[in-house]
Amino acid sequence: MTQKKPNIILIFADDLGMGDVSAFNPESKIHTEHIDALAQDGMRFTDSHATSALCTPSRYGLLTGRYNWRSQLKSIVIPGDAQSLIEKDRRTLPQMLKDHGYQTAAIGKWHLGMEWTLKDHKDYERYGVDGDKYRDQEADYQKGRPYFGNATAEPIFRGTDIDYSQPIKFGPLNYGFDYFYGTAASLDQGPFTIIENDRALYQPEYMAGDHNISRVEPETNRSIEAGVIAPEHSPYHVPDQMQAKALDVLDDMIEADAPFFLYYPNHLVHGPIIPQERFRGKSGIGDYGDFVLQLDAYVGEIADKLKEAGIYEDTLFIFTSDNGASPIVDIDRLKEEEGHDPSNGLRGHKMHIWEGGHREPTIVTYPRMIEANTVSNHMVSHSDFYNTIADILGEDKRDNVAEDSYSNLPLWQGEDQAVREDIIHSAGNGGFSIRRDFWKLIMVKDGGLGGYDRNVDSYKETFQATELYDLRDDLSESHNVIDDHPDVVTELSQALVDYIKEGRSTPGEPQTNQADLPTGDWEQVAFMPDYEDYVQGLNQAAVEKGQISQEELDKNSALKDKD
Repeated sequence: MTQKKPNIILIFADDLGMGDVSAFNPESKIHTEHIDALAQDGMRFTDSHATSALCTPSRYGLLTGRYNWRSQLKSIVIPGDAQSLIEKDRRTLPQMLKDHGYQTAAIGKWHLGMEWTLKDHKDYERYGVDGDKYRDQEADYQKGRPYFGNATAEPIFRGTDIDYSQPIKFGPLNYGFDYFYGTAASLDQGPFTIIENDRALYQPEYMAGDHNISRVEPETNRSIEAGVIAPEHSPYHVPDQMQAKALDVLDDMIEADAPFFLYYPNHLVHGPIIPQERFRGKSGIGDYGDFVLQLDAYVGEIADKLKEAGIYEDTLFIFTSDNGASPIVDIDRLKEEEGHDPSNGLRGHKMHIWEGGHREPTIVTYPRMIEANTVSNHMVSHSDFYNTIADILGEDKRDNVAEDSYSNLPLWQGEDQAVREDIIHSAGNGGFSIRRDFWKLIMVKDGGLGGYDRNVDSYKETFQATELYDLRDDLSESHNVIDDHPDVVTELSQALVDYIKEGRSTPGEPQTNQADLPTGDWEQVAFMPDYEDYVQGLNQAAVEKGQISQEELDKNSALKDKD
């Protein structure tokens, strides 16, 4: 008898650390009873990784099965008013599921760009802003308009040039979702309005937020970025609104006579750290712990809904996070004063190339396949979900789809064997590391948070082999042994170069990476022996496709002789 297709729920938490889930951290001061219950019913993955240490790129990797740095986005994240990042002809996880008869819905934080209907100018005055003061301060190239490369920058005020009365021309519905309800970006990122399908539900009317919000310091962790906001919009209430909608949509999906995929990229526990009043004080360690418990309660409500409908055993339930814990929660204070370590002993945090930046608390529950209360210590990536689900459904592999996705199905079925030889990570500034078995080679200085000058010498100084760790007995990455193992450095460096050039890390026909526009420099691959020739080849392809003119490339590139 053919096994019926599983329903699928994928909860993608935001900025949740390995140490914040008590199933992964016995010393956690936060008791996440509902997430722990999922772990009891399924499999915990102790060596599971986001494709990036930041949220936009890790979402790209999750939904496409492709490393994020192969896209136009080479570093950092995109603003909420950016255009679509995922290539319009790229097959996504929801598109595959639709082709197999699934109902599909996405509720929550999108943060992959949308084709907003734009005005021909930034309408500062409409939102009470003195345009003469700020117009000249805007970057030459706004990220996502249309370029996403390293030399682009976020706008001073998010969302001032969007016509919110008009439909979104390309967004979640075009990537395979039947229904979308959520926000364009994070809880603290504008434009601040809720979107349903291809429309903003509320018209932004004024400006709100802080120009100087920090992404690393705790002083502004209850603040939002400067952006346009609708009077009906409240970051305090948005998470509850998303949860209510997720439960309503789940009711409708359960009633329908077809399997369903609910993608729930939850806003929690990204800043602003403002838990609902009913959770205040529950953790005993402050607002951040209470925020985690709010997320935990949401997970419990979703699981209870499935159980009440009698379909819990027929549902593949995935829980994970997009990157490590954010430093805005004041990790040092939590460790020193509360005895709670959001990174669970791992070095670093969100944005870092070290393990604390991208190792995630991943749980997969599917009672009809996965044995309860089991643990896998094998290395896996969020990009692997694509081909794992494809294998369950009998989907044929395609050379230009999910190029970095290895099926984890053998692990889910209880086999104790590695499913991938290596894995590539990327940091906040786009720097790489490559892991093979227990060896981890880092190809960027300062953990991937440092800056650099816009010249080739600085690129090569910043993005080179700097650290090597043996994770068997140094999971905290405390002992850099790069000088002791030159053979390992050579082997892993070459493997990384090969994976970059092949456009894939799985078997199949070579594919092409996107160029770093508008400069064409892609400085993060400056460690490659033929770096300049390689990126020039990508740039030429971009010119031939009409993505940019050669004149504009020459004007912006540090590789071009300015003399």
